[in-house]
Amino acid sequence: MDQDKVARIYSDLRKESMATGSIPITVRHIESMIRMAEAHAKMHLRDYVVEDDVNMAIRVMLESFIDTQKFSVMRSMRKTFARYLSFRRDNNELLLFILKQLVAEQAAYQRNRYGVQNDSIEVSEKDLQEKARQINIHNLSAFYDSDLFRSNKFSHDLKKKLIVQQF
Repeated sequence: MDQDKVARIYSDLRKESMATGSIPITVRHIESMIRMAEAHAKMHLRDYVVEDDVNMAIRVMLESFIDTQKFSVMRSMRKTFARYLSFRRDNNELLLFILKQLVAEQAAYQRNRYGVQNDSIEVSEKDLQEKARQINIHNLSAFYDSDLFRSNKFSHDLKKKLIVQQF
């Protein structure tokens, strides 16, 4: 098992939780991460833990830990630990997650500003492209054509360079 990686994630999480005033990470989190890595290895019928097992355990533990934080802290931590959270995720799933976050932010803005929520939410294509570049995804055309995109009631307006979600 890559002990340096586990130690590094622990120290990074400690620093981040102290800086943001969030719930602090404890040694129990690390113990759980080690047990998850071992369980992942056993599910794949291995007697030893490989790097993929550690990465999967880190991702699962981080997602769980970040979801327990306050919203403002959660956003900051997701950005800080994006490289760990994206392990073994399909690019379309990652892009959908990012797009849903952008839609939620836009919906909250409209609700606070105008007092009502529209039947549809528009997000700039540029905003999604910037977020995608942060996680090293540069071509979004396959995502716009995917069933995942359409099944979540999204459409891509090429002329206006907008992504629209109908409710």
